[in-house]
Amino acid sequence: MHHYLLILFLLFHSLLMYSQKPQLRHYSLSDGLPSNTVYSVYQDSKGFIWFCTSWGISRFDGHHFETITSNHGLPDNETFQAWEDEWQRLWVSTYNGSPTYIYNGKVYSAQNDKLCRLMEKRKIGFYDIAQRWSPYADQQKKYSIGKNNISNPQDSTAQSPYMHFFDQGNEYYISTKSIIRKNHPGSTLIYTFKEKAVRPYFYFKDHMYVKNVNVLYDIVIKENKAVVKRIEMPSNILDVTIGKNDKIWICTTSGILEYDPYRSTNQNPRYIAMKGIVSYSSFIDKQGNSWYPTNEGVYMQPTNKTLVYTTADGLIDNNVLIVKYLPGGKLLAGYNNSAVMIREKNSFKPLYTLGDGQWNRLRYILPIDDHIFLAGTDRGLYQCSLNGNQYTKLLEYSQKSAAIRNNTILLSQTETKPRNHLLYDLKEGKFSQLPELKISIAAPATAIDVKGVYWLGTIQGLFYYNQSLKKFIQDHSLGKNRITSLNFLKGRLVISTHSDGIFIRDGQKVIKLNTTNGLISNICEKAYIDEKERLWINTDKGLSRVTFDDRMHYSIYHFSAADGVPSHMINNITFGEGKAFLATSNGIIVINQDYVSKSQPYKVYFLKASFKDSIVYYPKKISLKYNQNNAQISYTAISYLDEKDIKYKYLLSGAENDTVITEESTLNLGALKPGNYQLNVWASGKNNSWNKTPAVLAIAVKPPFWEELWFMGGIFLLLLILIIVIYRHRINIIRKKEAEKTERKKMIAELEMQALRAQINPHFIFNVLNAIQNYYGKEDELNANYYMAAFSDLIRKTLTHSKEHWNTIEKEMAMLKTYIELEQMRFKNHFTYEISVEPGLEQLKIPTMLLQTYTENSISHGLRHLKTGGILQISCSRSEDSIICIVEDNGVGFEKAREFDSRPDDYKSMGLKITAGRISAINELYGTSISTEITDKKSINPDVQGTIVKITIKNTPFL
Repeated sequence: MHHYLLILFLLFHSLLMYSQKPQLRHYSLSDGLPSNTVYSVYQDSKGFIWFCTSWGISRFDGHHFETITSNHGLPDNETFQAWEDEWQRLWVSTYNGSPTYIYNGKVYSAQNDKLCRLMEKRKIGFYDIAQRWSPYADQQKKYSIGKNNISNPQDSTAQSPYMHFFDQGNEYYISTKSIIRKNHPGSTLIYTFKEKAVRPYFYFKDHMYVKNVNVLYDIVIKENKAVVKRIEMPSNILDVTIGKNDKIWICTTSGILEYDPYRSTNQNPRYIAMKGIVSYSSFIDKQGNSWYPTNEGVYMQPTNKTLVYTTADGLIDNNVLIVKYLPGGKLLAGYNNSAVMIREKNSFKPLYTLGDGQWNRLRYILPIDDHIFLAGTDRGLYQCSLNGNQYTKLLEYSQKSAAIRNNTILLSQTETKPRNHLLYDLKEGKFSQLPELKISIAAPATAIDVKGVYWLGTIQGLFYYNQSLKKFIQDHSLGKNRITSLNFLKGRLVISTHSDGIFIRDGQKVIKLNTTNGLISNICEKAYIDEKERLWINTDKGLSRVTFDDRMHYSIYHFSAADGVPSHMINNITFGEGKAFLATSNGIIVINQDYVSKSQPYKVYFLKASFKDSIVYYPKKISLKYNQNNAQISYTAISYLDEKDIKYKYLLSGAENDTVITEESTLNLGALKPGNYQLNVWASGKNNSWNKTPAVLAIAVKPPFWEELWFMGGIFLLLLILIIVIYRHRINIIRKKEAEKTERKKMIAELEMQALRAQINPHFIFNVLNAIQNYYGKEDELNANYYMAAFSDLIRKTLTHSKEHWNTIEKEMAMLKTYIELEQMRFKNHFTYEISVEPGLEQLKIPTMLLQTYTENSISHGLRHLKTGGILQISCSRSEDSIICIVEDNGVGFEKAREFDSRPDDYKSMGLKITAGRISAINELYGTSISTEITDKKSINPDVQGTIVKITIKNTPFL
């Protein structure tokens, strides 16, 4: 009994799988094909796909079509087949049969190519150089083609008009209606066809395939006899090819059928693609994708295992709004008119239409048990049964979301009255109202956690229900983000937002997923949890699956078109049977929950370089003139699965040296300076698997002729000769004049310094001798002698230091001290003095006797008019890169001193004039910046008298 049940289950499962059709991509005129009539498909050594159409041949890289027609040099627009030789020339079979090939984007024919003219002259066509019988083996070519020549093999088999093959050591050939064995010499008739004429296709794995109109012959040679299977097709055969798993694909005027030559029992070939469509051929590319050229464009079946439910499987429309997997293996599909369909065995059938069948979107399906589910729509809430066509309307208003835990359902709806959030008790069958939110709107997301806390996700943030306060409280950790869904992952609340990615509440900690740490977009339309506790995030840029470990470390896999998953228009996702069911505008897509793409990194090619009326195809190196330095570079990564999911990364070495990531496949290089550059381009899919080896384009920009070495060298030689002639005539004069000028400047500055010192020293001596004379006049010999001794010491120091322009602060202060003490004695100690030097400045040098004049003026014009209490303060300090010297007194002040002075108002002290001249000379000779500032204290405070002299010394060579 169990054995029979297992057989029935396997039979049901196989029927179920057979009903899901592989996804097909369709390319037509609207996508860039030059014609919807496509005769054949070919893939060259680079990986490009070529479509031979009724209006030219078109190259395809998975993203863009590049069509070549008679406008580019084709002798005829109707092309049938293409074949690439070992020199990477793509030969094209055209309607008029003229020899033609495409190389590096350029068309060569008898009009512009010597080899094509030779072939035309000898009447050698496309099928004389390509494989005449079998596209799967390089055999029986009538002519061998070289790089620049063509030869005729001396092989009777190659020259025979019939197809030859070898089987079990014997040679056979097929004439228009017979199979004949060659005996060497002689021949033996093996089999005669009933038809007047047949066409052989190929010999493959001991089977010979021949066709006539709508009949396929499968021939096997056994014991020198032909065992023939005659398989009749529903329509005329256009081509026979080898499909996947060594099956034979028969392309007919009504679609493509598959024949298995290894099945022992009689079989009828079954349609595998394009049923009802004229199918000229089939082709399997290097990635394993199947291509079907038809009279309605070309179709491509990706190599991935993604399947899809469509209207062919019973769906009323491919635009499915809701899909839900229910316990027990039921799969429901819902629409925008609230029609609900259920999958049974191998197809879908209608279950309900909730309401009147008008616009009434199905918002959610909430399973209750194996037989009952709730359906929320724009026009109310329904309780539906899977056992028969029975449903009950529970609520009248538009439903937004619902969540269930145990026997409690949390509902959010839009009602005219403030009654947006309800609880529904499944046991009692009763509704109860929850307090309203402050914002008074329905919540598009609801959830109930294990503790029974109700959560609402709204367009203005997240709220939770506080049982003790009997109200909803906003969770401010998420701000006012628009929330699109709420789920639980390993006991943690998962919140998807419309603009800020994903938030996962892990206790007090919040884990955030966004574009900075792996998501492809922050706009999350919804999030889902699969059967293995993985997070699926549907964003505006595609679908991502996030896998967490027990410590919540995660990895992200981004689904792409290569996985059969669209980058947008996913309306809803559900999980069951280890699969993910995606409700899309193109049907229900079915993928394995554990699916991971095994695609290899992409190969990147430069397609063309365009610059100033010139185009170079497949460039590896380009050389530009200085006025051609604006170039447009086109490149591509060949992939027939990823479509628009490819990103590029480029680096222009020799220019910015910055890596730039872009989705554009064209790069504009503007105003490149003369020099050598290297453009490197990488490509990757959604999961950032960048190819390790970039495409490399060398770019050389030539300078204008006046910047060329030969031109600059010639100009340099002419200038050098001219300079030498002038130099010999002028160099001595220039040097002599410069030397005289320099010497004169030094001499003038030195004479100025000597004159100034001569002026200062007599002036000081005159004042001192006056004081001595005064003492002798008073017959105060003791003081006169002391004064004379001190004066002698001061003169000695002055004479010693005056030989130098600079003196240390320590020695200058010692001279000033001697001078001040002499003045104190002269004025009978009417004033006191204080000298302070900032530690560390003692050995720094300042101009000799720079402070002496200001000290003299302070005593003679300020302090001497005081009877008592005069104070003289001298200080030296450092401020950044300057030395600051201050001479300050509390005398009568600068203005008051003029009242005591009998000299005219415009008179200026000779000492100050001399000092100003010295400062100017020092600044010129040594490059210093010495400035003085004299301030009368009364100008600052009328109640205070005295004078402040501030001397600032900058750029001193001794600092």
